[in-house]
Amino acid sequence: MPYPFATDSWADLGNMSVYRHDNGADPYELVNFWIAQAEVNHIFDNYRRNRKSFSVRSAANRTLERYDEKMRDAAKGLGLLRNIYNDLAMVGGDNADAVWKQTAASFFKDPILLSGIVFDHFATEMARPQPGSHTLVAAEGVLRSLDNDGYLSGPAKVIIPNGVTGGYGEVGIGGRPLENALADNRGEYDRDYTLNCGSYYAKVNVPYLMAESEDNFISASRGDFLDPRFRAVSLADLFPEGYRRFLGNMLTGDDFIKGARLTANAANSPDLETEAGDLPEGTDCKGAGCKYPLHPIGWTSWWPTEGAESCFPANGSIVCKSFVESKFQPDAPANTVPVDPQVGWDQQKFLIAQTFVYLPENQQQKWFEMMSLWELGKDADPGFPNRIEYHNPLGKVYIAKTYGKEALFGKTVQKGIAARVLEWANILLQKAYQTTPGPDLDGDGAPDWFEPVLDSQGQPIVLSDASAQKLERYGQVIWFLSNSPYWMKLEKKGIYD
Repeated sequence: MPYPFATDSWADLGNMSVYRHDNGADPYELVNFWIAQAEVNHIFDNYRRNRKSFSVRSAANRTLERYDEKMRDAAKGLGLLRNIYNDLAMVGGDNADAVWKQTAASFFKDPILLSGIVFDHFATEMARPQPGSHTLVAAEGVLRSLDNDGYLSGPAKVIIPNGVTGGYGEVGIGGRPLENALADNRGEYDRDYTLNCGSYYAKVNVPYLMAESEDNFISASRGDFLDPRFRAVSLADLFPEGYRRFLGNMLTGDDFIKGARLTANAANSPDLETEAGDLPEGTDCKGAGCKYPLHPIGWTSWWPTEGAESCFPANGSIVCKSFVESKFQPDAPANTVPVDPQVGWDQQKFLIAQTFVYLPENQQQKWFEMMSLWELGKDADPGFPNRIEYHNPLGKVYIAKTYGKEALFGKTVQKGIAARVLEWANILLQKAYQTTPGPDLDGDGAPDWFEPVLDSQGQPIVLSDASAQKLERYGQVIWFLSNSPYWMKLEKKGIYD
């Protein structure tokens, strides 16, 4: 077959026929090549390995520019076609989503498959766990890393591998260290001898990759110069429900929904390669005591119509489902257990900021509305009845608009992005303070929010705990729950004596 030709002006700009570093016969193989190359090269690209030239900036930018941005541009181009067909459907009075799905199945089956894989891969980069030993926090049902500066202890239930793992026919993506580690043998110069580039940078780039909406198309028609907003597209526009679910839940602390998953038994313990007893805390994996997952990690796919689902590919595939068909036969384990995705405040602030910076380029207001919060006193009461409130114990009241609810991994949660955040805030409020239920505006039989109970001095009442421990220093009294990670750390270091 003749090969396509393009000058440098056209290469690597989203046209899959003329990508550099192309090792694929079709869109699926092309994106599979990029993902595989980035993952296999992780241990070479992201570690110093005694190189004097090693740079965290260079390593992070290599992943972004050589792999991720290429995948983004190859995937988001269909957003323009979706916008065109949406406009045609509206003119004809048809259902835009139904028209697009039928059109994609008829004409764009391969590119839409690629786009779904890319969206899932970026979500994977955000939820990538810390490698090493993890213990199961039973109260949450979540596997949490023991690599946490002493804030958590417990028996090691599983060891998450660093990078690619698995055997022939079942190779999967593993974890990556979140942090940049410093050498421990360089004395005062340790800060000048960074050992690795952490996954932190890939995580903070994810919202940019999903929301970047720049118009990369050449303008050559009257409409392009009259109203080109339909040309400003992103992966979020291509999979709007997927990005809504992804963003709303990543902005909470609900790691049970956020985390990737491991296959597990009926007792919620992960399936392991070795059953050699619990490892002592801090024990490195050497020999028969290792506890690696029996199967590769199952990553969350946020965009399927039925809702988010955990994807365990089978038969050498890297995909569980296509937007237009379900011919794949993924594994469907009966029991799974989530792994802490390492998504906290520093990742969430970039999720918020970069979504606001990049996504509104096409002037669509739906994202702004779903992310909007009103603070009573500073803002006027918005007055809409479909709402959820969060009553901060210190006195502030926040309001968000609700958009209904959906079921994710057995939990029923708010659909709206800001509403999901306030819903999670109410869950934390109930765990920490005495509360009274608010109204049931949506008629589902449960309060939509809770309000803190105040004592005679007008102060919120903290829930008492018989196991609370008292710490007094410099005239200040601090109470810790005896099972809290902070008390455990103090207890270890003897600070409480």
